Amino acid sequence: MELRIEQIPLALVLLSGCSESEPEQPGPMTGAITADGGTAGSSSGGTGDSTGGGDTAAVDSTGVWTNVDPCEEDCDGECIDDVCCPLPQSCAEVCCGEGEVCSFQQCAVPGQECVDATECPEGNYCEYSLGEPGEGNGEGMCQGGFLPATGRCLPEPPECAPGVEPTEGEELDCLPECEIIPPVSFSPVLKYHWNQGDSMMAPIVIPLDDDNCDLVVDERDIPEIVFSTFAGGDYNNAGTLHAISIVDGAVVDKWSVSPVTDQIHPGRSIAGGDIDGSAGNEIVTCTNTGRVRAFDHDGTELWTSVAAGGCFMPSLADMDQDGTVEVIVEAAIIDGATGATEATFPSQFSVVASDVDGDGQLEVVGPRFVYNADGTMVADVGISGHHVATADFDGNGTAEIAVIDNTTHTLYLWRVNAAMPNGAEIIRQGININGMLGACPGDAGGGPPTIADFNGDGTPDVGVAAGVGYAVFDGADLLNPAILNADTLLWITPAQDCSSRRTGSSVFDFDGNGSAEVVYGDEQYLRIYDGATGAIVLQECNTTGTLEEYPVVADVDNDGHADIVVISNSYHGILCPDDGSQQSGLRVFGDDQWVRTRRIWNQHAYHVTNVDEDGSIPTVETPNWSVERLNNFRQNVQPEGEFSAPDLIATVVGICAPDEFGVIARVRNLGRAAVPAGVPVGFYEGDPASGGTLLATELTTKILYPAEAQEIQIDLQDASTELKQGDIELWVVADDGMPAHSWVECRTDNNSGHDFVGCDIAG
Repeated sequence: MELRIEQIPLALVLLSGCSESEPEQPGPMTGAITADGGTAGSSSGGTGDSTGGGDTAAVDSTGVWTNVDPCEEDCDGECIDDVCCPLPQSCAEVCCGEGEVCSFQQCAVPGQECVDATECPEGNYCEYSLGEPGEGNGEGMCQGGFLPATGRCLPEPPECAPGVEPTEGEELDCLPECEIIPPVSFSPVLKYHWNQGDSMMAPIVIPLDDDNCDLVVDERDIPEIVFSTFAGGDYNNAGTLHAISIVDGAVVDKWSVSPVTDQIHPGRSIAGGDIDGSAGNEIVTCTNTGRVRAFDHDGTELWTSVAAGGCFMPSLADMDQDGTVEVIVEAAIIDGATGATEATFPSQFSVVASDVDGDGQLEVVGPRFVYNADGTMVADVGISGHHVATADFDGNGTAEIAVIDNTTHTLYLWRVNAAMPNGAEIIRQGININGMLGACPGDAGGGPPTIADFNGDGTPDVGVAAGVGYAVFDGADLLNPAILNADTLLWITPAQDCSSRRTGSSVFDFDGNGSAEVVYGDEQYLRIYDGATGAIVLQECNTTGTLEEYPVVADVDNDGHADIVVISNSYHGILCPDDGSQQSGLRVFGDDQWVRTRRIWNQHAYHVTNVDEDGSIPTVETPNWSVERLNNFRQNVQPEGEFSAPDLIATVVGICAPDEFGVIARVRNLGRAAVPAGVPVGFYEGDPASGGTLLATELTTKILYPAEAQEIQIDLQDASTELKQGDIELWVVADDGMPAHSWVECRTDNNSGHDFVGCDIAG
């Protein structure tokens, strides 16, 4: 973006040592925008009296200022309304007040501290230049570990329509999209390995203790990885529950428990969250006697429920929206604080909590039945199945229910519809999840479904481990009755899991390109599949006898990058075909090119809105499908604004007066993230790409928030006659020769500006 601005007389911009204002910008505001969209006080005049108090200035018929003395001679800022405004507070033609910053040409009051945009109100982003950088050496963490970078919430600038770019010299009313998507990378390394036993269940990630000693357990603390192990190949009895954490780059055992009576069932899933309202989060497990057992954040037993129809995949939710959390299992709802049974209903193989009838209340959703929180039936589809997930496939604001029937290796899709018999409407049924790959011996297979937009068409799709392979079914095709069942298959890639035939999977967009990847472990390998094609992009030896487990994706060490947590075991005769090896324990894989994600994955039926990042369970759960970029199940997400970047442009204007010659470079940030101070700006006689001569280099002296500009003025009395007479152009280049820095622009082809700045003023 190369912009030309006509040269102006020097006297119009030299105001007693102050830097110049920006005449093309909007006039002063009457209040500062706050991070929640409100206003705070008047900002006009800022730190001084804007009504005068000094000499006034006028321009005579020759265009020369007379009687100019608006600021003190030693003003080290910018003159705004005859007041010397400190440079960090200058904002277009307004001087922001103390505690305000200039964002999108308006004074804004920074909001709450944030680690990412998910902690900010809607319509805000997390501005990291207003916070503290991350620390990898344990500073700020009383128990060691990584301290994440923080920022403050600021209102998001309006986004320009596609193809629209603002022009320098015109009033800015929007900023274009400006992002840096990291390069595609699927070369993770083994970051951590806990190798003290066999595990065959889906681990969870959740903060349990106060690592930074602020007396609060929240997402600022290092999360724990919690999982169960078994011994001697017995994955049904005598399980041991472990909590480990990553501290200063090493695995630390926090605690482990192994009750003698009502033993932990090591093959069943667990859940974590704040179930009793006390400090810290709790863990819920299943026992080998079919009960639910809860443990405090330090492993202390809290309660064991009475037998209530079994325990398989517990979930946490506030079913009645009264501020107390319930534990949902296959045939009961249990009070999280006491373990008392609140409601019972006929048992199903697995259930999740979701509002599938649109009444604003969560229901217990199983493969066949849906129940209210009081145990009354809402719907009965009349088909038995095993595993379930929910999402809004048709975009009407209410959810559909995707079910896998393991016995018949089929997928069916249904919804609650009060106008239909038994309140249920079948959308699809009898879809063979094995495709053309045949079937496992015994003709069964299919694990818990995963829902995500795998092909990027805006409609959620269904992914499932089919025993003989991993399959994805196109969500749009599932809704189209004109498409045959077999033609709804998007892709299937062979795998080996004819032992349990019911493993799960998770989803994440590791490179942030808008297309989700599948993370799946069969008997032999941990794999990542391209979501659109099924191509294997990562394959790592990882042996397991398999139950319903799956790898989870979370930032387990607070380093700002997603990690994969996967379990393995060696009690069997399964070997990795690559080298005949067996794996055991729990491993964490990561890649420093992978994007940021949440530091929590708290249950098998995980969906982003079922738990806050600090482990608290929402009193009123927001439907996952109603949140932009979600509408998924068993998928983690990168925060909004993760890829926002700055974009510097530069323009030049000449300044002339008798016996005076100089130029001004205006450097503006048209990006959607701030640029720190100290950016070098080079001034050249002629095009630097064609051998132009460097005249001077100056540094910016203020943070440039979105849309903000700074003007840098230099004296060029000793410039060549050709430059002064306008025979050669003056070039300015922003970020000129700067050493490598952490921020990266979304565009660099618009960093330079040039113009003829020659003077024609009588001496």
